[in-house]
Amino acid sequence: MYIKAVSIGRPQLISNQYGQTFKSGIRKKPVQSAFLRFGGFELDGVADLRNHGGDDRAVCFYPFEHYQGWEERTGKSLSIPSFGENLTVTNMLEYNVCIGDVYEVGDTVLQITQGRIPCITIDQSNGIKGMLNEIIRTGKTGFFAKVLLEGEIKPDLELILQERPNPGLNILDLHRLFFHDRENYEEILRVIAVPELANDMRNKFEKLLASKRL
Repeated sequence: MYIKAVSIGRPQLISNQYGQTFKSGIRKKPVQSAFLRFGGFELDGVADLRNHGGDDRAVCFYPFEHYQGWEERTGKSLSIPSFGENLTVTNMLEYNVCIGDVYEVGDTVLQITQGRIPCITIDQSNGIKGMLNEIIRTGKTGFFAKVLLEGEIKPDLELILQERPNPGLNILDLHRLFFHDRENYEEILRVIAVPELANDMRNKFEKLLASKRL
């Protein structure tokens, strides 16, 4: 597992295919190095604080292997980081990354907290309709991490797994539960008890449970 690219960028105004303008941090740019703080990378930012950012979601990952599949499906060349990720990584697909995984990356230490919940900004930024629906269908979402130890991040650094407290809860499992198995209340109760889960994701599951009680 290693870092293919490190990307950062401040939110900017983006125009979609309908002539509408909105602010988003999705259009980041690859850099040779970036310093990672507990709240995220320096010189980086997000516009949608409800779905991105915060200490629990300080770093966004996306698997490099997905790019080829997207290009074949859409017929369009996609440059890194087309999904707004900070770290484009290899050999870290959603089914083999678990909630709570702790990775040493150079001088830093990161812990996986939740899968990414995709939004229509991905379609709008890339000018391709249907990407959001396909991400929801396949679970090719990428994922978030919190920072346990600050430091500099560069491309080509190896990610070394140090701990795996929840081997039975990978990112793809979490995605399927949230999007495709929302009435599996027993499993939801198990998941929200996982201490390493991001608080925002826990809150979303708790709302599902509350709706059951209504």
